Amino acid sequence: MTISLARRRHEALILAAGPVLGAGVGAVTNLVTSTWNWWLFGALLVLVSLAAVGAALMPGSGAPADDSVRVEEPDGHSGGPSTLPPGTAVFVGRERELDRIMNAEPPAPVPRPLVCLVTGRSGSGKTELAVQAAHRLAPRYPSGQLFVGYRSHGESAGRLAPEDALAAVLAAVSAAPGTTHFDLHSMRNQWLSAVASRPFLIVLDDVAETDQVESLLPASPRSMVIVTSRRMLAGIDADVHVEVDALSEEATRSVFTAILRRGSRTVDEAVVDAMVGLYRLPLTIRHLADRIVAEQTPLALGAEPHIPTGSEGTEPMRATIEALTPVDHLVFRRMALHPGPHVTAEIAAALAGLHLQEAARALTLLHEHGLIIRPDPHGYGLHDLVRSLAHRELSLRDDPGTCVEARERLFKWAEGRLARANNDIHAPIFLELPGLDLGEPQTPMDEKQAHEWLHRYFEDLRSVARLAIDHARPESWKLTAQLAYFMRVQKRNIPQAIALNEAALEITRASDEAGQAHCQAQLGALHRASGRYEEAVRQARSATDTFSRLGDRRNEAHATSEVGVSLYHLARYATARDTIERAVTLHEDEGQQRGEANGLGVLGMISRATGDYPRARGRLTEALAIYREIGNLRNEAWILIELGTIDRLTGELHRAEARFTTARRISADAKDQNGCAWARREIGIVKRILGQYTEARRLLEQALEGFTDLGSERNIADAEVELCTLYRAMGDLATARVHGDAALDKYERMGNLRGGAWTKVELGMLDAAEGRLRSADRKFSEAEGTYAEIDDRSGKARVRLERGRLARIRGEEPAARRYLEEALSLYTDLGAAQAAEVRSLLHGG
Repeated sequence: MTISLARRRHEALILAAGPVLGAGVGAVTNLVTSTWNWWLFGALLVLVSLAAVGAALMPGSGAPADDSVRVEEPDGHSGGPSTLPPGTAVFVGRERELDRIMNAEPPAPVPRPLVCLVTGRSGSGKTELAVQAAHRLAPRYPSGQLFVGYRSHGESAGRLAPEDALAAVLAAVSAAPGTTHFDLHSMRNQWLSAVASRPFLIVLDDVAETDQVESLLPASPRSMVIVTSRRMLAGIDADVHVEVDALSEEATRSVFTAILRRGSRTVDEAVVDAMVGLYRLPLTIRHLADRIVAEQTPLALGAEPHIPTGSEGTEPMRATIEALTPVDHLVFRRMALHPGPHVTAEIAAALAGLHLQEAARALTLLHEHGLIIRPDPHGYGLHDLVRSLAHRELSLRDDPGTCVEARERLFKWAEGRLARANNDIHAPIFLELPGLDLGEPQTPMDEKQAHEWLHRYFEDLRSVARLAIDHARPESWKLTAQLAYFMRVQKRNIPQAIALNEAALEITRASDEAGQAHCQAQLGALHRASGRYEEAVRQARSATDTFSRLGDRRNEAHATSEVGVSLYHLARYATARDTIERAVTLHEDEGQQRGEANGLGVLGMISRATGDYPRARGRLTEALAIYREIGNLRNEAWILIELGTIDRLTGELHRAEARFTTARRISADAKDQNGCAWARREIGIVKRILGQYTEARRLLEQALEGFTDLGSERNIADAEVELCTLYRAMGDLATARVHGDAALDKYERMGNLRGGAWTKVELGMLDAAEGRLRSADRKFSEAEGTYAEIDDRSGKARVRLERGRLARIRGEEPAARRYLEEALSLYTDLGAAQAAEVRSLLHGG
């Protein structure tokens, strides 16, 4: 629940106002009646005091806020993220261990976080202890409480590498990993920067290797890290080590009876004594209690249940498994085949080959009987100890061929679900993948709901894709290619998306041309997002040729668009325009509105880049109408920003700002961090033009921070050069040069000609301001050559304007007039706002 600070204060004032008003009325009554009732007046004064104290202690008034209330911060941000799983309702018997964690302190001040290590065998309750402690400690770490489950003892396809864990926590704190650097060192540095000195609480669960901890340790002494592992970890210097194992007899009895009481069940003390005498492992005790609660047998009347004999912690669970019906047993053991963290009714139905409702009923029963857990509201899971039992049952009852068939159904389910989700988020990939018929129609989702679903089950889908690759499944590309768009637009580990598609491409090389083409098309888009434009063109062209040869015109259109977009980023505008126009024609022929709109949007960008603003506005307006018709919010925001940029270039600043603001709101609603940062940058430019430098700097620095968190090299460079312009306008030439040099380095590394020329003009203006006129002239000349090469009329006009100013500084008035007149002619043709500025200069302004 989110309650604004203003609303909380308003409620506090209302609460205080009642007694205050009552006290006033009481005082007036005493005066009017000439009878002073000290008891009444004193009581009202006490009420006033209590109300004032209550108002003072309301969150936002200086006292700590209630844990359950998240107070909104300025600019739409709320309190720190929390990814902690819910703790169990019954948690007793570990009070001493819990106190040690709660009261843990480093032995001496050190520049690192407080580290607590919880060790113990499987089933001893390590994770539950860590989660319970984390929930209680959460108020001390308001910047965020993050849970990372490494699943080190699960299926290999579902385990998290340190890079995966870093990508997850960076996404949780809205700092997605970079698009170009996915090595452990770079991501760790980004994580340290994201956390900085803020207080975070991090739970690292099921750790098996030291580097799983070291890669996520913040540098801040204000943070705390709780690690769970089956053993001590060499090299981890824990401040507190808590070892857990079997519970004491008293604690075992407390857990057992508390769960029974909560389930409104009672058993004879003799039964409890017998259970406690045999079993002390927390996982086993909870299972036994859950089973008694679920079975609804005459236990409450005093009948003794069957108590399995043996000292192993898994003995009661084995007995429960043996007693399962054939259908429930089937669902249980097939769950072991899924490598991800969630088993939903759909996944269970696919693995077991059952109707959806039958699978859902089985999962409910297995959970009630304490065989499976529910780590969060989104699905079920298996404890490692129970997973080993499920694997044992699988090996006893299912032959290898049956397991292959079950996995294939899982792959088919994931393909179909991804196809539907991609359609809902308007992904430019066209595959006829019906998936599995599980017996019930799927509920349609809008774009926002589909993105949320993909976020929620991303690790499950990725683990299924990895499982397909591990088994060298020929159609692995249907999973990796379909994951690529979501991973790209949400910045969910683009280098990993590249690696998955490259692995799938290798599997398809010998036999599946369509699969190769899909992998190459996605690799083209992923390399473009990473700023590797030449490689993007190469991959997308290969895909285009293959799709054309196969007669797949819909996907040929998509791949052709990818070629054109990368050519646009390389400033090869004429070739890009021809390529995109062909793509638009293909999309129109195939009735693909989304693809047509994409192409129109890119054509608008090309026309803007080359200075044809009327044509750019027309193309963009056409694209906007289509996006609104099909409900594509993310791309509606993109087109609004492009139209706003043209408004800005033609001097319509207030209309531009209105468009940018609308785009920012849409992007925020769609959780599109890139769109939000882009809109901030554009609003910042408008504020700079209006002379509102403080606000402009705030917005541009926020945009740079957002793009840096997302690792978007092109957008980082754009924000850097805009800050260069701003600081130059503010007179801070040294800071301006730092930003300008950084932008030029990035543009040249990416091969972005237009960005490089733009930055050289800015750096040339800094040279001129510092009196280095020869250096300025050289930079203007280099930029002019580039603009001529790429046919950018807006760029040509700007260079002419700056060369005219430079010539005037040198006292070369005839040359200055010639340059300025050429600039005026170009700006007038463009309909650009700078035409008025040039006229003023020509008339001695």
